[in-house]
Amino acid sequence: MEWVVTLSGSAHILEELSKVFNSPDLCIQKDHDAFVLKSRDFADLTSDDQVRDHTTEILTSLNGAAKLSLGSGSPIKIGSISEIRDDGTRHTYVSAAVVGASATITCSVVVIHADGTIEESHPADPAITWMALSRRDAHVKKALRLIENDFETWYGLYKVFEIIRQDAGNIVKRGWCTEAELRRFTQTANSPDALGLNARHAKTIPAPPDPMSLSSAKSFIQKLMGAWLEEKKAQHGL
Repeated sequence: MEWVVTLSGSAHILEELSKVFNSPDLCIQKDHDAFVLKSRDFADLTSDDQVRDHTTEILTSLNGAAKLSLGSGSPIKIGSISEIRDDGTRHTYVSAAVVGASATITCSVVVIHADGTIEESHPADPAITWMALSRRDAHVKKALRLIENDFETWYGLYKVFEIIRQDAGNIVKRGWCTEAELRRFTQTANSPDALGLNARHAKTIPAPPDPMSLSSAKSFIQKLMGAWLEEKKAQHGL
């Protein structure tokens, strides 16, 4: 007996993820016109509710990793859950509407070495390590969940920043940013003078001389995430 989960979401994002997730722990592959998720963890599950719960747990981190590496805005969801029995019959327990594709564009990089060997890299490659870290580290798991939930507003970006700061401590001393960069981000995020109703606080906090734009704030958090996750890789021996 085998459990197979059909995924719904951006076909492009699912295509990119299928290029890198091909291990027994987590495999995404194209099956005719659909993308399916398989995991050896499913072997121990006995009901569609258990498969749904476990897949939801996987997708929460995977959506955060996809958003961070591919810029995905539309979440991947469960399309259907099927039980393929030993006699070959398929029983489908859950179905859902397919989410429309996003306009995200990514590209792979192919290097052909002088000896003829071919090396190919994909934008989603880092997500493999991030998913492995999320299974080992509660802070990484929480950060990816926050990114999945909101990586588009000042509130969402600041929550991710707080997780990094809580875990890593003084990020300036670690060399991940300058004091000026950090002050510009936090003061902009907290200042009604800079952001109006989008600010984290209502009390009077003056805007910095050069308020940070939302796109710059997102780039700043992405830079911190990159440095933090590299440190996490070393900590966990990945």
